[in-house]
Amino acid sequence: MSSANVRWLRGNHFEALSNGVSFGMPWPQGVYQTGQKFDLKAEENVYLVDSREIAYWADGSLKWTLHSISSHVDYHELYTLEASSRGEDAPPGVGVERKAGISVKSRHGLHLEFHSGDASVLDSMVLYGETVCSGATVVASIDGVEYGTHVVSVEVENETSHRVVIKVSAVMITGTLSTSHLPFDLRFYIYSDSPTVKLVHSFVHDLDANQPLTSLGLRFSVPLSRSKLYNRHVRLGGSKGGSWKEEVQGLSGLWHGPKKHVRVDQSRGKAVVLSQEEWEGNDLNRDLSFVPLWRDYSLSQLSSDGFTIKKRTQPGCAWVKTIGGGRADGTAYVGSAEYGGLAVGMSDFWERYPTQIDLSELDAQDGVITQWLYSPLAEPLDTSPYHDGLALNSYPDQLEALNVTYEDYESGFATANGIGRTNIFFLRAYGSTPSAEQFGLFSSFVRDPPLLLSTQTHMHAAEVFHGCWAPESRNLGLKATQKETDIENRLDLLFNFYKNQIEQNRWYGFWDHGDVQHTYDPYRRAWRYDVGGFAWDNSELSTDLWLWTYFLHTGRSDVFKVAEAMTRHTGEVDVYHSGEFKGFGTRHGVQHFSDSSKQLRISNALYRRVYFFLTGDERTGDLITQLRDAQNALLTLDSHRKVQAHAIIPRGFAMTNIGLDCGALFATWLTNWERRTTGWTHSEQGIVSLLEGISSLDHGLAANAILLNPTSAEVRPCPPPTPAYSISHLSMLFGFPEIIAEVLHYLRDKYPQVVENFIRVWIPYCRAYNGGHEIQRSKYGFTFPKRATWRQSHSTLTAFAARWGNDESLAEMAWEQFFHTDGFTMSHEFTFTQTKPPEHFSEGEEAKWITTNEAARYGVSAISNLANIRSFLT
Repeated sequence: MSSANVRWLRGNHFEALSNGVSFGMPWPQGVYQTGQKFDLKAEENVYLVDSREIAYWADGSLKWTLHSISSHVDYHELYTLEASSRGEDAPPGVGVERKAGISVKSRHGLHLEFHSGDASVLDSMVLYGETVCSGATVVASIDGVEYGTHVVSVEVENETSHRVVIKVSAVMITGTLSTSHLPFDLRFYIYSDSPTVKLVHSFVHDLDANQPLTSLGLRFSVPLSRSKLYNRHVRLGGSKGGSWKEEVQGLSGLWHGPKKHVRVDQSRGKAVVLSQEEWEGNDLNRDLSFVPLWRDYSLSQLSSDGFTIKKRTQPGCAWVKTIGGGRADGTAYVGSAEYGGLAVGMSDFWERYPTQIDLSELDAQDGVITQWLYSPLAEPLDTSPYHDGLALNSYPDQLEALNVTYEDYESGFATANGIGRTNIFFLRAYGSTPSAEQFGLFSSFVRDPPLLLSTQTHMHAAEVFHGCWAPESRNLGLKATQKETDIENRLDLLFNFYKNQIEQNRWYGFWDHGDVQHTYDPYRRAWRYDVGGFAWDNSELSTDLWLWTYFLHTGRSDVFKVAEAMTRHTGEVDVYHSGEFKGFGTRHGVQHFSDSSKQLRISNALYRRVYFFLTGDERTGDLITQLRDAQNALLTLDSHRKVQAHAIIPRGFAMTNIGLDCGALFATWLTNWERRTTGWTHSEQGIVSLLEGISSLDHGLAANAILLNPTSAEVRPCPPPTPAYSISHLSMLFGFPEIIAEVLHYLRDKYPQVVENFIRVWIPYCRAYNGGHEIQRSKYGFTFPKRATWRQSHSTLTAFAARWGNDESLAEMAWEQFFHTDGFTMSHEFTFTQTKPPEHFSEGEEAKWITTNEAARYGVSAISNLANIRSFLT
């Protein structure tokens, strides 16, 4: 059997390594200790790799490491990462100098300069002595007023032998520093053997509805002064690697002009030398004066399905339309054949419309590339509430309306002030104008960056994300039963349906990309995009968790892509990063921020953990770190305020839901503890205290609500009139069972008594929920109410209990609950109907029975049960 434990998820040829790649690697508890070096092997080759430790087991041994490589490693389909006997780090391929600013040099010949305190996020970028970028900044406008960048700090965030990450933190200002908005971090990733630099721009939208964003972009200056105007080249990415090629002063197409070989060379991006001898017109210089200089170019993608390219000779003159298309790759190049230039690309360019690329001042000493992530040609970004409040001025009125539209409205809560967005860009330095093939490869790379990952079998053997997933049988060399095959087929059908619905319904846009809709309307034959809580999904019932566990289960790259987009959306757009709701996420609704239910169940770090550890993505790590004190947000907003009267809450305590709130706290605190980030010992004690507090409750998990001290994690029972117990069907549907499985596994050796005590209240709840009245009375002294539904989903609790006790009869009971209670039962027909005009808006497919709640819960439950009780499925 192959010892290979690293594989390509994306990237299938040598170009995959030319731009640099980083990947996370899990390790079983106790195998490696801090300081361990690693080598990457393939066939007979051994490559030195750098390592960063990004997570630890409770005993201090390595749980996750992060490794970076680029073209110093040869391409192979599979690699083996293993412990190295060398005592020193790999020789540095990229170095940092800290003087007046920060200087980064790679052995590939890249040299980047950074300084803080001014408007430049990048001072210069040099390739083998030639400056290809003479400065970069971020530009914006708010309600038409232009804002510029003020850099607050520049720091070396990470530095290893093959990769350096520079983090620039800044704000947008107009006039004086007293008016600042749109705070952002911009990260630069420089690899040792790559001409490509990755940029990750993350900003917070700290604007009210009366302050609409009207543009936002990254601007780069490219030196051109030494090049003749006819040797200054422009490239714009079309679709699927296509390129549109132009020059500032074009020579091809002239009635009388240069000879054929000059015209051909210019169009191919080669330097040309003009002479009177090879000029077929009259006087060379006089004739050239009649050839217009195309100073400005613009590509605008104002919808997901259409872009246009236009150009003009100078401001005040008309734009000339050139060509258009459907979906642009989002790439551009400005430079010359003699001295090279700069290519810029934005990932998810058309998916994140309205976007735009402007190439300007190309007849000047420095040309300008502006990559707009919000196009100035688009309408102002409107974040006003989508209705006027409907006279819902009291809690009774709001609850009454909730029962009609499923929207939990409250005045003042529908605000986008504090949400955020992250976009990814790439810079590529060229020593000469790239050929069509080279530029096409860059565009393809920007659209789909290569990715290395641990193999599924290695990941599963390391016991990471423990207890809620396992590789599908074929990846384990096992033969699946017919029932298992049926489950796998249904999982495949569900995912493929949603992947296709994203495209069919064009679920794209500046805020929207990455999310899916909540519920389908079989009568209107459309998703309920405009009906309250039935519109955007916002992680309801753990859609993110379904996608990530399905990826872990299958290893499919298309699943990863959809899950990654959702993580980028739900972790940024659906969560508040500043303002009065900081730390909370927003419940599902017509706008991603419109519902008044602001809760930890949506900002849940559980939904970001998988992506962070697989990739080591610093921005996702930031989002998780920001949540480490999210429990304090519980003091600012009572999620029970509309539905439950309660006694006066003691000072320093907050009404807290065990399933919805504590599950999210467990996820954040566990991740902080694993990563050993600031305050991790407090997170460790928070987990222990919270487990002990829940264990001490008279009714354990059935208490549902508790009083929690966010500082100490002290737990108290809620006094009357809050019921001593209350069974909620939602409590276990936002990742609580899955994160508890990880928490208990993580604590089992260091805190065995804490784990044992919690098991005494956890397993009875797992057995009782679907166990029927007799077992409920025996465990709790009361029966669970009729609203204790979602029994298919709760079959995972029965399965957890079965695995814990190695109970065959309980495992069989869990499968019976999964197949024959509610949800997508064994008898459910997964029927998809083809749609076409005129009855439908477009050609595609529909499932009249679909809801994302049911799809997500089926996915999470099926994968979890296969992980825990697969052997009992006959």
